[in-house]
Amino acid sequence: MSYCFDYSSDDTEDDDQYDEEDVNCNEYDDDDFYKSDDQFDGRNQISDYAGEGTNRTDSEEESFNSNVVDSPGGKTKLWKPIVPKDFMPDVDAIYQSLEEAAEMYKLYADKAGFGVRLNTVTRFGDKTIKKRYVVCNKMGKIPNRSTDTLDPEGSGRNKRNSNFKITDCKALIKFERLHMQTNACKIYEFEENHNHPLETKEERWYSKRARRLSYKDKEFIVRSSTSNIGATKAHKLQASLQGGYENIGPESIDYKNFRRKVGNIIGDKDAQLVVDKMNMRKDEFHNYTFEYKCVDSVLNAMFWADETDKLYYKEFGDVISFDATFRTNKYGMIFVPFTAIDNHKRSINIGADFLKAHVKHPQLVLTDQDPAILQAVEAIFPNSNHRLCMWHIMKKLQAKVSADFLKNTDFRKRFTKLVLNVYIEPEVFESRWKLLMRKFKLLDKRWFKDMYRDRKLWIPAYFKDMSLHGLMKTTSRSESVNSFFNKYSNCGNLLIYFMMNYDTAIGKQRNAQQKLEHDTKMQSMK
Repeated sequence: MSYCFDYSSDDTEDDDQYDEEDVNCNEYDDDDFYKSDDQFDGRNQISDYAGEGTNRTDSEEESFNSNVVDSPGGKTKLWKPIVPKDFMPDVDAIYQSLEEAAEMYKLYADKAGFGVRLNTVTRFGDKTIKKRYVVCNKMGKIPNRSTDTLDPEGSGRNKRNSNFKITDCKALIKFERLHMQTNACKIYEFEENHNHPLETKEERWYSKRARRLSYKDKEFIVRSSTSNIGATKAHKLQASLQGGYENIGPESIDYKNFRRKVGNIIGDKDAQLVVDKMNMRKDEFHNYTFEYKCVDSVLNAMFWADETDKLYYKEFGDVISFDATFRTNKYGMIFVPFTAIDNHKRSINIGADFLKAHVKHPQLVLTDQDPAILQAVEAIFPNSNHRLCMWHIMKKLQAKVSADFLKNTDFRKRFTKLVLNVYIEPEVFESRWKLLMRKFKLLDKRWFKDMYRDRKLWIPAYFKDMSLHGLMKTTSRSESVNSFFNKYSNCGNLLIYFMMNYDTAIGKQRNAQQKLEHDTKMQSMK
């Protein structure tokens, strides 16, 4: 089940709250620096960091290398970036703001082939930033995560599988505001050497920066989910649309991680989000009906119908069918669409709420033999005729008599001919039924006795005087509609995803109906 809760937006943590001496470098990720997801839009935009007004030349697209130099003690190797002078930071250089200075270093890092992140912050007494450190993303103490692989209890902490390693790199840049009354700042320290190899241009396609999801990527994932396209298929589809995997930055796992994060954010707000969404529609759309029921703060049922549903019911609601489907959401809540047949002999949905939405009762309600549904129909539609699905009944026949009996006699043929006959009167049916049961010695069979007792609920002879009685004899229409909806949803869906899938499915159904209306109109004008 899902729960109804009052909720507010999640609080987010600001990295700037830390003082200089309190910062643990290992707690930060590249995301602390690249705040805007729109700064990366696939692999073709990795080098587009220059601010407005920067003139990009062919030299900017070159793959720059690095020189290997010895450390001051000569014990380790260091990598010194080879970057055009125009991109090199200069100590004591002044910038109009810390943001402009950070953008400069970000562009330099991109040309050099390493990632960066925000680090230490110190502040003035008025809490405005005084100093800002921007460091290589491999900076930080290397954690000791060794585990005893021979430990039978497995009590040691498992090491996370990752191709990203912290190397305690010392490369960084430090900015300082000139004074409290201005946003201008200067570089007061710059360390350019790294203790790890730098990325080549080719390797940058697989960097964390290149794999960041843009707004368009996220929108594509969400929109794909409305048609029951998962993250992995969405990634394949995006690759096809872009002309190959080499033209997109994020990988399949990035798409899946984003989809999972969205689900985690929704969490226990799922039911409340759906209720709020439907209430908003009720307020904004004319003649929209929505009701819901909670039991002990648990969403127990929802009922809705929009103006188009009500119009369809007014025109085509004399005979309706409904059948339950269970595979639309993770909570196992039953989805029961009401189905009618339009003037093009197509199945149409007429809502998921009846009396409150449509007021009047249908002439005929068609269902299967589910006992709960039988009781519900009697209680909710007392003025409607109730008919059982003949297909479900005939399907049970082979389970009620032996296979040899059906194979060696013509009982199935005679039974089918009798129960499907729409031309005989009820009295004729009753006499022929008794003769048939007596001939094949089935008078004492309980199932046949029960079906004869309920004959007025499924035998066509008892519906002869009802208009449109032959429009539907089985719930196959409802089952077909359920199958149609199941194509747009799955059993693991959150409710909010189910509603998005439902909207997509209804949109397709109504578009098809409108096209048929258009075609009919054009044909009538010939």
